[in-house]
Amino acid sequence: MENVCTKAKISLLIGCAILLFSCIKDDNFDAVPSIDFKEYTVYVNSLNSVDSALFKFSFTDGDGDLGSLNSDEFNCFLIYEEMHGDSIVAFPEIAPREYSLPNLTPSARDKNIEGSISLILKPAPIFNISTDSVYRYTCYVIDRKGNKSNTITSGWNEKSN
Repeated sequence: MENVCTKAKISLLIGCAILLFSCIKDDNFDAVPSIDFKEYTVYVNSLNSVDSALFKFSFTDGDGDLGSLNSDEFNCFLIYEEMHGDSIVAFPEIAPREYSLPNLTPSARDKNIEGSISLILKPAPIFNISTDSVYRYTCYVIDRKGNKSNTITSGWNEKSN
């Protein structure tokens, strides 16, 4: 009888271990950061004028070195573009927006990270008001080793007041 209980305990222990390890997420992201566009939303104030915008994207990074150790270093870049005929044109009047993402390195042994980042575009102008062309923002990030992510775009947007 004692032998049956021992075998049952061992089987239960092995079953729990298998269940536990099957629940652990085994992410193996590339060391080069990867980003995916999620949302671009323009906000208006009480006078119905464009006030700000939100640019949201998700990210993965296999070695967890996304973000800056020094807040003076820029590592996330938004570039304004317009469509003119068949050409995509960047406007120097609307300077690229540069952001310093905070250090996102986890303290755990597993350095794989994933999450989402929301950037607020403020102050206006969010877009070039001297034309009526559609516009978009492109974005990329650079990790501390200098690896540049893929580039994402917001899609084309109509201008509003």
